[in-house]
Amino acid sequence: MRTTQLLSKSLIILFTAIVCSTAIMPEAYARIEAEPGKKYKLTKRHGPWMIMVASLRDIPESRRSKGLSAQEAADELVFELRKRGIPAYTFSQEAVIQRFNTLDRLGREERRSYAAQRAMISVIAGNYSDSEDDVAQKTLKYIKNFHPKVITENGIYKKTPGQPGPLSGAFLTINPLLSPQEVAQRKQDPLIAKLNSGIEYSLLKNQGKYSLVVASFYGNSVTQTATSRFQNANETLKVSNALDRAAENAWSLAKALRNAKSYGFPAGAPRNIDAYVLHEKYRSIVTVGSFDSADDPRIKEYAKLFGSKMKPHPETGVETMTAEYFVIPGSTPSAPPSASWVFDPKPMLMQNPKSR
Repeated sequence: MRTTQLLSKSLIILFTAIVCSTAIMPEAYARIEAEPGKKYKLTKRHGPWMIMVASLRDIPESRRSKGLSAQEAADELVFELRKRGIPAYTFSQEAVIQRFNTLDRLGREERRSYAAQRAMISVIAGNYSDSEDDVAQKTLKYIKNFHPKVITENGIYKKTPGQPGPLSGAFLTINPLLSPQEVAQRKQDPLIAKLNSGIEYSLLKNQGKYSLVVASFYGNSVTQTATSRFQNANETLKVSNALDRAAENAWSLAKALRNAKSYGFPAGAPRNIDAYVLHEKYRSIVTVGSFDSADDPRIKEYAKLFGSKMKPHPETGVETMTAEYFVIPGSTPSAPPSASWVFDPKPMLMQNPKSR
């Protein structure tokens, strides 16, 4: 691993990961926040595949004079990358495992050992579904060629055949805060991504880790059209099969729940409910809530609200387990309901899938 010392004698930069362009990456430039002085820290929500850009550590106090600390330099490098449309983050290697999944020169996955050091700060960038992601490969090539000002204007860098650029040692790895099991759980089925592309109220956009499934609608084949069509239905976009109807029912219920207060739901304490839709191969589901923990007390409240309950049978009066339902009244008291849905008897907590 090549070591570069800054002129300030205050910082050692270890570039862990080969290449020279300074052009901004236009496809993401406008969408990535880049605020001077703001800290962007790595969390488990990022990745799962990312680019290890560089690792930095402070030199011993006895040899330190003045200049940027490791944390300050890392924050500045993150800012430079974000200005160019690359989501970058910092993290302390004291809190992570010491082995990484990487790719060798032939593209084969291998395990690398990496000894975490005290006060070591790393800069890691990108959020990719897998190591073969096209954007990941293009971004890696760009970073290897990138010459950040925080290094070129404040440090000493000597070009060598094996190290043509200050960041030419960058490599793809999984988010070091994630275990292999967590990475496997987050690997998204391409079909799920396709079925849920561009839809309103998509569960893929839920920012929490969990959501509660309260309604399921089943079909018999895979839909070929995004559910967003139901917002602008016309003669050429009519529901044509059972799964399309399931998708429409799920989207309509999610929309109704988000406007539940106007329909007097739930009875006694009407309120709008945060609802989402997910289309799967043979069904569409509606979920409620966004939870970071499976122990969130709101989960039990929602499960009680939507789950089946013991109620007197309307004809016999005998206590019977009865599913909850949501009815939108007709235009007049005597008119039939405008819409109605039956909720699943037992709501189930699920881990949210993530978009690419």
